Amino acid sequence: MAGLKTYRGKRRFGVTAEPKGKVARKRGHAYVIQKHAATRLHYDLRLELDGVMKSWAVTRGPSLVPSEKRLAVEVEDHPIDYNKFEGTIPKGEYGGGTVMVWDRGTWQPHDDPHKGLKKGHLAFDLEGAKLHGAWHLVRLRKRPGEKRNNWLLIKSDDEEARAPRDKDILKEADFSIKTGRSMDEIAQGKRATANEKSTMKKVLTATQRKMAALKNPGAKKTRTKAASAQLVQKHDTLSDRKASPLKGAKRAALPGFVAPCLATLADKAPDSAHWIHEIKFDGYRLQARLSRGKVKLMTRKGLDWTRKFTAIADAIAELDVDSALIDGELVVEGDDGVTSFSLLQEELKSGRQNQLVYYVFDLLHLDGRDLRPLPLSDRKEALAQLIKRAPNSSPLRFSESIAERGPILLKHACQLGLEGIISKRDDAAYHSGRGHDWIKTKCTSRQELVIAGFVPSTADAYAVGALVLGFHDKGKLVYAGRTGTGFTHLASRELYKKLKTLKRERTPFATVPAEERGVRTPIWVEPKLVAEVDFHGWTHGDRIRQASYQGLREDKTAADVVREDKPANKTIAAKSRTTARKRSAPVKKRASKDSKNATVGGIALSHPDRVYWEDAGVTKRDLAEYYKDVWTWMAPHVAGRPISLLRCPEGASGQCFFQKHAAAGIATEHLHLVPEKGDKIISVDNLGGLLSLVQAGVLEVHTRGTTVDDRENADRLVFDLDPGPGTTWKDVVAAARDVHERLDALKLKNFLKTSGGKGLHIVLPVAPTPWNKAKEFAQALAQAMAADDPDLYVATATKSKRKNRIFIDYLRNSREATAVAPYSTRARPGAAVSTPITWSELGSLKGADQYTLLNIRARLARLRQDPWAGIGRIRQKLPNA
Repeated sequence: MAGLKTYRGKRRFGVTAEPKGKVARKRGHAYVIQKHAATRLHYDLRLELDGVMKSWAVTRGPSLVPSEKRLAVEVEDHPIDYNKFEGTIPKGEYGGGTVMVWDRGTWQPHDDPHKGLKKGHLAFDLEGAKLHGAWHLVRLRKRPGEKRNNWLLIKSDDEEARAPRDKDILKEADFSIKTGRSMDEIAQGKRATANEKSTMKKVLTATQRKMAALKNPGAKKTRTKAASAQLVQKHDTLSDRKASPLKGAKRAALPGFVAPCLATLADKAPDSAHWIHEIKFDGYRLQARLSRGKVKLMTRKGLDWTRKFTAIADAIAELDVDSALIDGELVVEGDDGVTSFSLLQEELKSGRQNQLVYYVFDLLHLDGRDLRPLPLSDRKEALAQLIKRAPNSSPLRFSESIAERGPILLKHACQLGLEGIISKRDDAAYHSGRGHDWIKTKCTSRQELVIAGFVPSTADAYAVGALVLGFHDKGKLVYAGRTGTGFTHLASRELYKKLKTLKRERTPFATVPAEERGVRTPIWVEPKLVAEVDFHGWTHGDRIRQASYQGLREDKTAADVVREDKPANKTIAAKSRTTARKRSAPVKKRASKDSKNATVGGIALSHPDRVYWEDAGVTKRDLAEYYKDVWTWMAPHVAGRPISLLRCPEGASGQCFFQKHAAAGIATEHLHLVPEKGDKIISVDNLGGLLSLVQAGVLEVHTRGTTVDDRENADRLVFDLDPGPGTTWKDVVAAARDVHERLDALKLKNFLKTSGGKGLHIVLPVAPTPWNKAKEFAQALAQAMAADDPDLYVATATKSKRKNRIFIDYLRNSREATAVAPYSTRARPGAAVSTPITWSELGSLKGADQYTLLNIRARLARLRQDPWAGIGRIRQKLPNA
């Protein structure tokens, strides 16, 4: 009753035909949108929760374009019976006007909806007749005098999203989903025309097809198409081939445990007959043993982890067989469909199991028959048939084997942001241990390393800032370098607690490595914990490059961790040509290449292996290769603009200095030098110019908001949100949304990027505007925010006034001021990158340094379009300050 008190108090039910309704006892997930022509036309979004319909008035209606946020004003709860209401509310009554049931169906929150409503971010899926996919409601900060809660309704960038030029769903399907009528016909009490009924039928038919597709065997509802699914759909799979009977499988008792077949690392994927390929998953290898309804889940070392994954064990128990021994990998998939070891760890720590998926790829034993001697193709066919009979809701997934050339498939896998592929001989038996029947090729290097020490975080004395890593070689622990990225704050604190109990006085290495003799000497620990680390190869000194922490490996012991070396592919090819499965002799390590000089993009680099970021293992060569890869994304925002440089010849942890003009130490043959005030300012016009800056130790590139040819006028303004002491990341996000709303209200299109430091940058492209007018506008906006909410914002640079406030830095908008360029690295821990993002990504962003040189390329490979597409064509005039 209490939930509908406000609703009932606003209506006279003897006059209006709206239902009086009641709070429902039976709880469901109903969803409805009603088009409402009241004083102002709007669309009412209603989501069932706790027996009522939580309601928002969406002023311009929902949009399928992720970049188009729609204001949604929170209104009173409505009864569930209201979902059926379609008709006219008499004039003079509350909400007087015509109401249409525009869409209806069901909704499903991504997480606890009560927590989402409380914290101001409700993420959910819609399955209606017209609207589908993932959506977000994000609450805005109240302004002085506001009584109601204002939210933004945002479409997620998934398969159901549309581009700005696509048809508007509000115009395309402007009819009642209940009766097929238009607003005029509802107001006049008419019936729908034959043409309108036909249009409605088409929409409903398309919806029915979509619902039927979700019910297909093996189908899984996802918020976005999984990257692995995209890869499988592009190529023929083993399941497309003719089924093979299980001939030759002999009767045998079900083993208690079989040591798993392990893949050998290679630098190239096999490109010959009799090889099939699978997606390389990033999780825990598990063997599932089923015997008369009893299930055991075992790690690669035979440890019993059944109690850890009860949901998977229950799914195995439901399989339509008496006994089986299955090989597979336990994973969690991110929103982009890519499996993630770190997400798996988060899921396990939370105590939940609803996101766990068990991908199965081999069948060793089935109903009293030993399948290991059979060809892989036969084993996989039997496994596919077994999994097809599992319920649709099962967390079991069959890992498809793709019949495609290995190098082509690997290229596609890397473009989708996957870890790599596993290649297998389709005619090979199942052999325990590491051999050459299974080959793994990776998009980046990844392996387990032993934690030998740690350095506390500079921001939190009870958290880990970097790990010292090693591997075993002939019984000795060998130094492998450091990693200082990949930690969440929670993970770094938990690591600190575990490592603190393992402290020791002396290094576990034979001697203290030269890199660890300095100011920040690590705290040494007993080498017992194993970390999963992603990195970009080894330096000539056997150090990992660009390393990123992924999580702890509880399924592997420290003593088993050795360096994974890639064998020559000719060795693999020779092995694949013989049916005899003899163990090959260990392949000798090839001598390292001369690292005194290198050439990247036509630019000579001296000392290419000089480390620029010690915590991430990033070298000069790495930085040059990064800029070569992202130049097409970066060029529109850098080329032809005056730039300033932050040079750090000894790396990010060494002494750095700012430079605005051409000077000694920088080769100028690839740079564009422009005379100004008796000196020469710098600009780059091509990749060669940027790479020559890398050679000079430039770790940051800053640009002016103008072009070289028109330096007296601004064409881009930057609002730098700089958080002061005592503020949180949520405060920065709220401030960014505040700036965004104010600029949107002025009909000024604006763009967003991370700073790579602590804050965010809102970038405003404008028609060429004199600098004095540009600065006046930026200052006026900053001062308006500070005046409206002085407890949150400050518009002066005075440090004493910035405690618990965010400085709206407008001072970058003057003739010679600069801001860090999009896609420029920062001379900060972890090799952070200033990264353009869409406004729809802001809610899921974890920090301003989330994207680094280590992970930015994987992000760009997954993007369907440039987050800043079209920014260079926008010429909007500034209003008067």
